[in-house]
Amino acid sequence: MRTKTDHFLFSRLSIQQRLPLLICTLLLASVIIYGFANYYSLKKATLIIGKERLNSFVVELASSLGTSAQSIIKIVNTTAAQKTVVECLKSDGKKFRKETIDALDKLHRDSTWVLVELLNKNLVPIIRSDKSTVNLKVNIKDLISYTKVGPDSSKVGKIYNIKGLVYHPVITAVTNQKHIIGYIVSWISIHETPKSMEQFYQLVGITADIYIENTDGSLWTNLIDPLSKSPFKIKKTNELIEFTNTDGRWMIARAQYIPHTYWLVVVAFSEQNMLNGVNSFVKWIVLIGIVLMAIGILAAWVMSRNITKPLNQLMAAAMAIAQGNYSSPVPIDEFKYDELGKLANAFNIMISEIYLAHHELENKVEERTAQLENVNKELEAFSYSVSHDLRTPLRAISGYSIMLKEDYEAELGTEGKRIIHNIITNAKMMGQLIDDLLSFSRLGKKELVRTQIDMQLLAKNVVNELLQSGPEDKYNFNIDLLPPIKADQVMIKQVLLNLVNNAIKYSSKKTDPKIVIGSIEKETKTIYYVKDNGAGFDMAYANKLFGVFQRLHSQEEFEGSGVGLALVKRIIEKHKGEIWAEGIENEGATFYFSLPKT
Repeated sequence: MRTKTDHFLFSRLSIQQRLPLLICTLLLASVIIYGFANYYSLKKATLIIGKERLNSFVVELASSLGTSAQSIIKIVNTTAAQKTVVECLKSDGKKFRKETIDALDKLHRDSTWVLVELLNKNLVPIIRSDKSTVNLKVNIKDLISYTKVGPDSSKVGKIYNIKGLVYHPVITAVTNQKHIIGYIVSWISIHETPKSMEQFYQLVGITADIYIENTDGSLWTNLIDPLSKSPFKIKKTNELIEFTNTDGRWMIARAQYIPHTYWLVVVAFSEQNMLNGVNSFVKWIVLIGIVLMAIGILAAWVMSRNITKPLNQLMAAAMAIAQGNYSSPVPIDEFKYDELGKLANAFNIMISEIYLAHHELENKVEERTAQLENVNKELEAFSYSVSHDLRTPLRAISGYSIMLKEDYEAELGTEGKRIIHNIITNAKMMGQLIDDLLSFSRLGKKELVRTQIDMQLLAKNVVNELLQSGPEDKYNFNIDLLPPIKADQVMIKQVLLNLVNNAIKYSSKKTDPKIVIGSIEKETKTIYYVKDNGAGFDMAYANKLFGVFQRLHSQEEFEGSGVGLALVKRIIEKHKGEIWAEGIENEGATFYFSLPKT
């Protein structure tokens, strides 16, 4: 009975009502299916990317903290090795006291160094830095026993909660003839403000929970305050941990040992933060679906009315005639066209509707284009501002370092010279990195200027240009026959410069470096390649070669900014080509790129 009633009610609907209802149903079903399918696929992909980003960020953060700890150890070791400090300890603080205090004062690199003391071998303090600001009561015997500091060495101890603040010690042994005669105990505060943490998150481009934990699990801190209990339990490092925090949010975390310390760094991402973009996409899908349904219902109503109106008029006229009312003639003005004419008229109406919709769409496209251009201009201005703001302190660092080297080189000593050299080198590297990133960001706006390129001549010029600053006779270059191609010569030269320069760099440690530049002809494209017999790489990590800052070799092995191959990939993709690489560790690598012939 229910089915018959529903069928009866639907059958009573007119065509003018059925058509909007059908279109609305189809649009609603399409939006729901499309929205859910894309949401779950995007959610899955976003979580995978988020986990990869978490792994990468934790490793980089642990490495950075380890490097900082190593730097602190080297500085304190240098102080402990000073002759005045040794003689002061041997005299139990009676000799070279002023010089020793000055040396301890210099260890206060910033306000986080709150206490520096010199202890004799019986762990009795004999000299304290004048810049020390606090008194910390800790069992020094247990502290030194835990860190197991040996002669001529330093250790960064575990973190301590002292009166609601977090500190960690740096224990340095002072030795005489390989025998420990005392210790330098430096205490450093770990306390960041919420504002500084927010600025850090803005700088690295992520929002996460960051913790430091003692490897024995005795204390946690979120870098702002000590924590009374651990947010979650760490079973293994180097593995992802999933848990629900106190706020009820689902989190993914990863722990990593920090080199040169007794700490673990733990970073946790929330699912909500990782899925912000996906949730925004769902909102847009819902909004677009509502707009589409409204437009569809309106368009269907108008269309069905235009179709049914003449049919209703004909039906009314036919019924009047059937009832014998010959005084109700068919309105000729309404039907002055035959069937084809009526179809053409309906088509013209449809064209008119489409024209109006298209005109409205063009206006929206122009508006969106103008908005996009404004955003691009703002991004360009931002990139320039960031570049300028970064270069100013960078120039200051480099300039002061060069002045220090030139004016005080004789007084620096071997270690000081090495540190100054590292500062200057890293400042130059940072400047190059800024230039590479700006070039990478500007490439998207640059238009292609296609001309016929003599690839043979271009490859020779690139090789000659790169060998001007190095020994030409060391490298065995072989440039095979390279067919010409129509492309942007400036960009393709940049591609060859980066690939050939990489081949030179990664084969520089070989006794007989060989580099081949060749090509492979295909029906619709030409494949060029640069091959070397250098360091090569593990093919398991080939997918990371062309990402920004993705390097398969350390900075100590081979210098580089990590942007060159990403720039090459963007240039080739701008030419509608492809780029890939093949390699074997310690045997060499080959980089291929294809360019279409038309």
